[in-house]
Amino acid sequence: MPIGNLTSQFFANVYLNELDQFVKHKLKAKYYIRYVDDFVILHNDKHLLEKWKNEIDTFLRSNLAVELHPEKSRVISLKRGVTFLGFRIFYKHRLLKKSNSRRVWKRLERFKQKYAKREMSRKEIVQSLEGWLAYAEFANTYKFRKKVMAKFNELFGTQKSA
Repeated sequence: MPIGNLTSQFFANVYLNELDQFVKHKLKAKYYIRYVDDFVILHNDKHLLEKWKNEIDTFLRSNLAVELHPEKSRVISLKRGVTFLGFRIFYKHRLLKKSNSRRVWKRLERFKQKYAKREMSRKEIVQSLEGWLAYAEFANTYKFRKKVMAKFNELFGTQKSA
């Protein structure tokens, strides 16, 4: 199945339900968050988290024939921030990952080219950009979103609504 396809997301959620049950009922992790194949467990005991990481890897290998990614699976302090679903999450704030911030500028440039070739309408661009802005709103991005909108207005003009 193609990565990002809705069915692959659905089947990943179904397949990894066993992991959810293991983490919640066997390990009794209180702060466990999973979206498709990304997950985070929060706890103030680093040694317990290391133990859980090993138990999860063993469980995944023996029960689901998958394993944790060796570079992406690590125990770190929340003070350093946790990367999850395109955000850097800290105790009291969230930031967009730098790659996501850079990607929006490239996206606007692609929209400009497609618009010039009449491959995309302004309405389609607005819809796509609104989706990204709604996503970015989950982080502390007020000023950044204003800059993105200013660039959009520079490239595509403003339209008064009726």
